[in-house]
Amino acid sequence: MSSRQTHDTAGSGLWKAFAAIVFIIQALASAALCIKAFSLGMIPDKYLYGLVIALWLVLMISALLLFVGTDRPVNASLAVKRAFAVVIAAAICFTAVTGYKALSSVKTAVDEVTADNIASGEAPVAFMNLYVNAKDPARTASDCKSYVVGTAVGENARNSKAALNKMAVETGTAVKSKEYASEEDLIYALYRGKLQAVIINSAKAEILTETTEFEGFIGKARLIKEYDITESDLEFIPGKPEETSDTRETNPIQSDQAVEGGITTTPFILYISGSDTRNKQFKTSRSDVNILMVVNPKTRQILLLNTPRDYYIPNPKSAEGERDKLTHLGLYGVGCSMQGLGDLYGCTVNYSAQINFTGLETLVDELGGITVDNPQEFSVINGYHYKKGKITLNGKEALAYARERHAFTAGDNMRGQNQMRIITAIINKATSNKSKVLMNYSGILNALSGMFKTSLPSSDIEKLVKMQLTDMAQWKITTYAVTGKNGSETTYSSPNYKAYVMWPDDRSVAEGASKIRKVMDGKILP
Repeated sequence: MSSRQTHDTAGSGLWKAFAAIVFIIQALASAALCIKAFSLGMIPDKYLYGLVIALWLVLMISALLLFVGTDRPVNASLAVKRAFAVVIAAAICFTAVTGYKALSSVKTAVDEVTADNIASGEAPVAFMNLYVNAKDPARTASDCKSYVVGTAVGENARNSKAALNKMAVETGTAVKSKEYASEEDLIYALYRGKLQAVIINSAKAEILTETTEFEGFIGKARLIKEYDITESDLEFIPGKPEETSDTRETNPIQSDQAVEGGITTTPFILYISGSDTRNKQFKTSRSDVNILMVVNPKTRQILLLNTPRDYYIPNPKSAEGERDKLTHLGLYGVGCSMQGLGDLYGCTVNYSAQINFTGLETLVDELGGITVDNPQEFSVINGYHYKKGKITLNGKEALAYARERHAFTAGDNMRGQNQMRIITAIINKATSNKSKVLMNYSGILNALSGMFKTSLPSSDIEKLVKMQLTDMAQWKITTYAVTGKNGSETTYSSPNYKAYVMWPDDRSVAEGASKIRKVMDGKILP
């Protein structure tokens, strides 16, 4: 054998080994992407099978280019084919890695949406606020270390002591404290200069600010610090653990009522709860947003039913059926709100979703903007102006539109209706543009993970997304808002002081209940 033949044989052997490695890496990358795509559970079968066929064909082309002619001397044409094969393999590997990461982020986003409200660490059971008089120079807890801090006895006594302990650790000194009979007495003592600082449960403070007696509390007091109280913080605090209005519900009044027959075929009701906030941390609090989303996946119909936050309805926590403001029901857990609304409309609320406005801007921008049919021309304080009729909004404009209430005579009622218009526009955009949804799949879900958390199981979300991506059918969306009469009454959550409430209008409630039944029964609303 000549030296040239020996050189060609050695070169052929090296190429075969290299080609085999390239082929195996490409095959493994393709297989990993396919397995990840199938395991996600959201991608329609036609796309999955198309992906498999496309990757298999490319793999066969790579095999031909890599292994054909390995026994022949290398010429210019063969060298180009081999180089092209390596480029194809590199491109497929890059695509597979990128796709795998994107699909993993989608799965992570769905898991975050359906996970516990506190993503990591021990969940707080209460939030205790440290306040000083608005005229007091103190700006931090350390500034208050020499103050006498007032606390209330009763249901929040242990939480208050835990907050004092945290304050002592933060300031590096023991904190002097004095107990009062109630939070109301604490506030009066702060107003009159008998106390320099007070610690009050944040939920109780929210309730009191809605009463005629203490509506000016936020202006007369300054929030210095909010202490998150966990079970670990209470471990060494003497006394019997008591349920408070600011605790997580371990036994919610109404648990989720999973639908029978499958989420893609059986109608269900989702309670959308939330507040006008940018805070990413979800916690038990008043609900400014109270929307029932009635979904019939067979008829592809959605009813958005808005109930004003001040609606005066029976609180399920009360054995005697005492009335409370709807927004206060959220202080006892989302299950309380679900049951209260279910009792009001005579229906079963299956699932819940907590929303805030943190991810709204990103979500709208990921969708390429939304179109809203605006019924009334108005301007907002930050300079945005909205004309009457169909208007196109970007993320920042949509956020300002959803938050505004001062520009309307109807106030919160109009804000609730505008929030339903935003939701309607988002659904319409997401269900009418397949390429936009597919191209921004990960970005849309990541935006949602900052906007809401839901009790819908991740498997059901995957089924709903897969159903929609399969046919991209249009949904018929109807909105309705119940009305009422203004009043001033004591509430279950604040029995000693009157607050603004809205007495339900029975006819509008009956109409809302009728619309719910029609959608659930498969009838098309006009």
